[in-house]
Amino acid sequence: MSTEVRQKIPVPRRSFLWSLNETSGEILMHVGPTEFTPSANDRIVRSNGRGGFEQASMEARPFVVARDGEYVVLENPVRDTHADDAAKNGAFIAGGNKEKELVSGTKRIIPGPCSFPLWPGQSAEVRPAHKLGANQYLLVEVVGEVEERAPYYRLVIESAGLSSAVIDQGGEAESAPLTGPESVPAASLRLGQRIVIQGRHTQLFIPPSGIEIVPPVEESESPKEAADEDATVGLPAEVAQECNKMVALVREGVSAKQFSTMKNELRHRQELPLGQRAIILAALDHAFEARAGAGPAKRVDRGQRSGPTDPYARRAVVLGPKEFCILFDADGNPRIVRGPARVFPGPHDTFLQRGSRRRVYDAYELSEQQALWLRVITPVSRARLLAQLPAGVTLEREHYDAGSELIVRGQPSVFFPFIEAEVVNPSTREPHVGNDHDAVIINAIGIDQKKGAYVRDLRTGMVKMVRGETSYLIDPRFEEHVQRRMARESWNLWVAHAEPHKALKTSAGEEPDSFSTPWAVSIIVPNNEACLVVSRNGRRVEIGPKSILLEYEESLLALHLSKGAAKDGHHTVKTCFLQVQGWRVADTFELESSDFVKLRVKLGFAGRFEGAPEAWFQVDDPVKLLAHSVRARLRKIAREHSFARLVRELGQLIQSTLFASELRFEENGMVVESCELLKLDIVDAALASLFADAQREAVKLQITDETATRRLESERHQDQVDAEEHAIVRSAVARKAESRLVDAEADHRVDVRKLSFRFDAEDVELERKQAQSLRELEEELRAAQRRSESEMERRRSEYAIEEAHLSKVAEVDRARAQAFAEAEALRLRAIQPELVGALHSAADAEVMKAAAANMNLVSLLGGKSPQELFEHVLRGTPLERSVRDMRARSNGKNGTTTESES
Repeated sequence: MSTEVRQKIPVPRRSFLWSLNETSGEILMHVGPTEFTPSANDRIVRSNGRGGFEQASMEARPFVVARDGEYVVLENPVRDTHADDAAKNGAFIAGGNKEKELVSGTKRIIPGPCSFPLWPGQSAEVRPAHKLGANQYLLVEVVGEVEERAPYYRLVIESAGLSSAVIDQGGEAESAPLTGPESVPAASLRLGQRIVIQGRHTQLFIPPSGIEIVPPVEESESPKEAADEDATVGLPAEVAQECNKMVALVREGVSAKQFSTMKNELRHRQELPLGQRAIILAALDHAFEARAGAGPAKRVDRGQRSGPTDPYARRAVVLGPKEFCILFDADGNPRIVRGPARVFPGPHDTFLQRGSRRRVYDAYELSEQQALWLRVITPVSRARLLAQLPAGVTLEREHYDAGSELIVRGQPSVFFPFIEAEVVNPSTREPHVGNDHDAVIINAIGIDQKKGAYVRDLRTGMVKMVRGETSYLIDPRFEEHVQRRMARESWNLWVAHAEPHKALKTSAGEEPDSFSTPWAVSIIVPNNEACLVVSRNGRRVEIGPKSILLEYEESLLALHLSKGAAKDGHHTVKTCFLQVQGWRVADTFELESSDFVKLRVKLGFAGRFEGAPEAWFQVDDPVKLLAHSVRARLRKIAREHSFARLVRELGQLIQSTLFASELRFEENGMVVESCELLKLDIVDAALASLFADAQREAVKLQITDETATRRLESERHQDQVDAEEHAIVRSAVARKAESRLVDAEADHRVDVRKLSFRFDAEDVELERKQAQSLRELEEELRAAQRRSESEMERRRSEYAIEEAHLSKVAEVDRARAQAFAEAEALRLRAIQPELVGALHSAADAEVMKAAAANMNLVSLLGGKSPQELFEHVLRGTPLERSVRDMRARSNGKNGTTTESES
C-alpha cells in the first residue's frame, strides 16, 4: 500500500481555486488569503468549456480583473446580486465558500474597474471597451432584460429609436432625432431586437447586461491587410501563433471545400472568445482571397485608422463627392444616397454590394461623346426627371410611365442613378449595377474622312451607312452598330488590289474563312481602272482614281480573265477591276494554211473600252471573247493562203484584212486598237527543220551574191574615189590661190574699213568732246551767272540789313542823346543855383587868394582899406560881381552874427 503525500496549496490574496469532493460531488471555492490542503477525496478542477469540469493544476488562479476601459462578460451570473454594488459577483469570504445559485444560460456585463473570483460553473471573458470612430458603429441585439443602471443604458434606449438609415451630410443631416427614454421605455425593447450604436453619438461603448454585440462575421466585407495585422497583434500569444499557422496553411493552398470546413470548425470552438474567432476568420478570408487572386488591389478606405481596430466595430459607408450607395429596408424598398456623406444603416437595413467597391459605387462621369441608357421602372413626372438628370437634357413628355426609356448624354457631367430609373446595359439589355462603367457607357463612334460605319434601325431592319468625318452616337433603343461579315477572298479582291498591305494571308493549316469588320468597306479604285458596284437597288460603275465606301448590301462584281499561253478560259484570274484605257493582251494561236501546214502564231493586242460603262462588265471573260473572235478570223484567213505566203505576208494580212481600222466588240464595248505579230513557229518539227535549212541556204546564197556585188561596187567606188581625189587636189590648189587673193582683198577691205571706222570714231570722239566742252562752258557760265546773281543778292541783302541796322543804331543814338540831353538838362536845372554859387565861390576864392597875397602892399601904397581898394581895382570888370557878392555875404554874415549876439 503506497503512502499518499498531500500537498498544501497556498491561495494568495486576489486568487481562488475550485476543489471537487469526489464523495459528495460538492465544489468549494477557496478565496485567498488562505491555505488549502486537499484530502484524499478532493480534486482541483476547472471548467472544460463544455459545461463540465476537468483536472487542473495544483495552484491557485487569479481573480478576473477588468481595468478602466474594459468590461467582463460573465456567463451564469449569481442570482440576486444587483442589490450589492460592492460584490460584483456575489459576496465571498476568505477561505472556503460553498456554491451559490447561478442563473444558468444568461450573461451579465460588469464594467471595469473590478475584480472577483469565479464561482463553480461560471466563465468570464474580459473585453476592451468598444472605441468607435466617427464613421463606425456597433450592431447590438437584445438577448435579455436590459440593466437600467448601466452607464450606457440611456444611449441604447435613444439609439433604439433610429429604425431607418441615418445619413450624416454635414450641415444637411437627414438623420432622425434621438428620442429620450420617456418616449421609448425599456419595456418596448423586445428580445431579438437589433439596435445600431453610432460612433458619432459616443466614442466609447460598454453594452449593458441583456445587450450582446453582434460580431460582423456574417458580413461579406473582407478586412484590409493592415487591419488584419493590427487586430492579430491584440491576440494572446498562443492564439496568435495558431492563427498564423492557419493563415500560412491557407496561403500554401487549400481547396474551397477544405477552407469552408476549416471556418466551420473555428466557428464552433467555444473555448475561444467570440472576438478572437472573428479576428481569425477575417484573417483567413483575406488570405484565401489574396491567394485566389480575387481581383485588383482595392483602394484604402478613407476612414481607415492607423491603430488597432475593434473586431466588433463596423464601418459606416463613407462617400466621396462622386460616390453613392444603395440601401434596402426590411420591406425591400431601395434608397440611393449621394456623397459626400457618412451612411449609418438601420438595424434591418442592408447595403447592395453586387459589383460595388465595399458597398460604394462610383457616379457615371460622362463626356460630350458619351451617353447612358436609362429605363423608367416607376412612373415619374417630367419635373422629377429634370431634377435628377444632368443639366441640358431635354424631355418631350410631361409624364413617363414604367418601361419608358431615355438616353442621357454628357455635357460633360457627373450622373447619379435614382430610384425611379435603372441603367441598362446596351449589350445585354439588362439592368446594370456595378462600377464597371465601361460596359454600360455608350461611346460615340469617331469616323474619319476615309471611313464609314453601318447602323441598323431596329424598328425597320434597314442598315444605313454613316460617312465620316463625324462622331456618331448610336441610340441603343432603336439602333445598333452592325459589323459586316466578309470572306477573306472578297476582302483581298476588293481592298488589297490597291492596298496590298491590307491583304489577309492565311497561314498553314488555317482554312480561308470569313471575318467581321466594324467599319464600312473602303475601296480605292486605281487610276485608269473601273469596277462595278452591285446591290439590290441597282448597279453603278466607279472609274478611278477615287475612293468609295460600299453600302451594307453593296458588293463588287468579280470578273474571270483568262490567263496562260492560250486564252481559252481553262485558266483564269479573278479580279473586280477592269483597265479602261491602254490594256494589252498576248495570245498564241494555231493556224493551218491551204497546203495543210500548221503554224503557231503569237499576237499582241492593245485596246480600250468605250461606250456605256455598265456594258463593260456584261462579259465575264473579255480576254476569252477577244481570243475566240481573233482565233476564228485568223483560221479563216490562213486556209485561204499557202504556207509560203503566210510566212512572208502574215503581218500584212493581219493588218489589212483582220484589223483594217479597229476591231470592236458590241457585247462589252471593247475596242482593239492595234495588233502586233510577236512570234511565228511551224508546228511540224521536220518541216520546220527543212524550212530552216532552205532558209539558211537561201540566206547563204543571198549573202554570197551580196558579197560579190559589194566587192564590185567597192572597186568601182575606189576608182571613182581616186578620180575624185585628183580632181579635188587640183581644185584645191586653184582654190588656195583664189583664197589667197580673196584673203588679200578681204584684208585690204578690212584695213580700209578699220581706218574708216577709226576716223569715224575719232570724229565722233572729237564731236563728243566739243559738245562736252561746250556744255561745260555753258554750265560754267550759268554757274558764274548764278554765283554773281547770288553774290549781288547777298550783298543787296547785306546792304539792306546794314542800312536797317544803321538806321536803327542812329535812331537809338538819337534817342539816347535826347535822353542824355534831357537828363543833363534836368540835372543842370537841378544843380544850376548851387553850381553858380560854387563857381562864384571858387572864383572869389582864387581872386581873394591873389589879392590877399598883394593886398597889404597895395593898401599901404594907396592908403585905403583892402576892400575899398579891391572894389576900386575890379570895378568895371567881370569880377565886380564877385566883389559885390562877397560884400553882400559879408554884410549878411555880420548882420546875422550881430543879431545872434544881441
